Parts: sequence; structure tokens; C-alpha cells
Amino acid sequence: MNKKIISFIAIILLLLAYTNNCIAASISELNEQKEQAQDQKDQVTEQRENAESELDKINAQISGIESEIFSLQKQLDELNSSISQKEQEIADKQAELEHKEELLKTRMVAMYKGGGTTYLDVLLGSSNYIEMYTKYNAIQTIAEKDTELINEVSEQKKNIENEKQELENNKAQVESIKSETDAKNAELKAAKVAKQSTISNLSAEEQALQKKIDEFEAAIEKAQQEIADAANNSGGGYEGSFSGGRFEWPISYSYNRITSIFGNRTAPTAGASTNHGAIDIGVSYVPVYAPANGKVIIAQYVSGYGNYIMIDHGSGYYTAFGHLSQFKVSVGTVVSTGQQIAVSGNTGISTGPHLHYEVYVGGRSKGYRVDPLSYTNHPSLIYS
Repeated sequence: MNKKIISFIAIILLLLAYTNNCIAASISELNEQKEQAQDQKDQVTEQRENAESELDKINAQISGIESEIFSLQKQLDELNSSISQKEQEIADKQAELEHKEELLKTRMVAMYKGGGTTYLDVLLGSSNYIEMYTKYNAIQTIAEKDTELINEVSEQKKNIENEKQELENNKAQVESIKSETDAKNAELKAAKVAKQSTISNLSAEEQALQKKIDEFEAAIEKAQQEIADAANNSGGGYEGSFSGGRFEWPISYSYNRITSIFGNRTAPTAGASTNHGAIDIGVSYVPVYAPANGKVIIAQYVSGYGNYIMIDHGSGYYTAFGHLSQFKVSVGTVVSTGQQIAVSGNTGISTGPHLHYEVYVGGRSKGYRVDPLSYTNHPSLIYS
């Protein structure tokens, strides 16, 4: 029975330890992470809107090229109609040419069968000058007509060859225009598909970031409740008031190296905040002192901060300390200025031993974090 009781107690203790270790990150840290996610979402939204604007331009280009294609197709149809008409004209001319060539051949055959009659034969066979003149003019007219017919046949052949060449050139030109236009249209449609894919991916990323933001908001709400519960369980806040005007340096004045300033920074390690709401003091496992009179309202492990202490100094002022290696006080402890509260360390998300120091002004839940150096007496500092 004793063993069962001991086992039960051990399980309870493990559960309590697990609960402490799994507590949500501080509200400020969660807010920073939420802001980072919101910034990322805003950037993605801007990228999506830019992509949509580019897509509108592509659609306008596609509309313009399709209008151009329509116009070119109309020209193509007209050219094809003209080509067909010219082909018919060529066929008609070819038929006419063949007919005239046949007439010429017939005349030549007739002259050949006539025994090779010459102009002299016709003239000498005339009975008088009038008949001779008449026959001469008739022969001359026939000769001229024969010559014209031969020249006409030759010219028509040349014209037919030129018209065929013109048709071939027109066809080649139309085919070239159509080929270039089709290629341009295909290129634009491919760009449209790619841009639509980009927009789709950005929209999905937006949704994922919004889900992340919603999760942070839920975590913030939960953290607010957990911190409120932790403060309430401390038996209430500090009954005194903060009237000193400035806090004392929370460690020995011999330690004055600042490794991370208050405000925007490059995250020193994965998971660390980029909007640093504190200062980091480069120390390794040294005593940490209360910077003013107050009451400890949180002294436990907080995700991200590691071992974490928050002190209520009254009048809406709070200080907090992260990455501690040891607690020297517990929740509810009333501390005096200069009293040791902890030992600095390297717990939580940290790149090495240091002291994370925060100052809140205006209240724990509705207040805001300020640069501790503006509210704290400090030695001559070195930044690294």
C-alpha cells in the first residue's frame, strides 16, 4: 500500500513538473511571434496583390494579342479568298492561253498545208493593183495579228508566273505572321498559368500564416490566463509603491557588457524573438538582485525564457528576468532592493549564458515593455 501511495505521489509530481515545463511563453513573446507572423502574412499578401496586378496585365496582353490574332485571321481569310480568286484567274488565263496557242498551231498547220505560199505568190497572182493592195493589207494584218498573238501568249505566260510567285509570297507572309502570333499567344498563356499558380501558392501561404496567427492569439489568451493565475496564486501584488524613479542595476556593476539591445534585432538563434523587448547582459552564472522593493509574482519555468522571475514593484512597474539557472526566491516573496533573487544562466531559448532583463510600465497585462536602460541606473556600458 505504501508503495502504491508513493507511486501515486510520484506521478502527481511528474504531472506538475510537466505542466510547469509546458507553460506557454510570456504574452509579450507570443505577441512578438504573432507580429512576426502578421508581418510575414502582410508581405505574402503584398506579393499576392502584386502577382494579381501582374496577372491583370497579362490578361490585358492576352486580350490584346487575341484581338490581334482575330485581325490577322481576318486578313488571312481575305488573303486566302484573294488567293483563290487569283488561282481562278490564272486557271482562266491558262485556258485562254491554251486556246490561243491552239489557234496559232491551227494557222501554222494551214499555212504549211498550203504549200508554203509567200507574199510574192499572193502579189503576183493579183489581177490588178487594187486587188494586190487589198491582198497585201490582208496579209500584213494577218502577220501583225500573228505577231501580237505570239507576244500576247509570251506576256501571259510571264504574268502567270509572276502571279504565282506573288501568291507564294503572300502565303509565306501570312504563315509567318500567324506563326509569330501563335507563339506569342502561347507564351502569354503559359505566363498566365504560371502567375495563377503563384497566386494560388501565395493564397495558401496566406491561409497558413493566418492559421498561425490564430494559434498565437489563442496561445496569448491562454498565456494571459496562466500568468493571471500565477499572479493570483501569489497572494496578490505588491502593496507598496514604486517611488524611486529608477531601478538599480540587477547584477554587480562590474558586469556591463550588453550583447543584445532593446528593439528590433536579428534573431540570434532559431525560435528567439526578433523584436527584442528586453536587453541581454553578457554574464555567466552570477547573482541576480532585485532592482527595487517588490513582490515576486512569478518564479517558474516559462517556455522560451527558461527559468523566469517577475517582480511587482507597485505603481504599475514590473521587472522580469529570464534564462536563470537557479531561483533564490519563490512566488509571494517580498524582496528589498539589492536582495539576491536568482543566479543567471542559460535555460530556455538561448545562445549562451546571459541575463535577459525586462521592464514593464503601466501594468502587467495592459502595460508595455520599455527599454530597461531608460529606467535603470547602470555602469558605463560596452556593446558587443
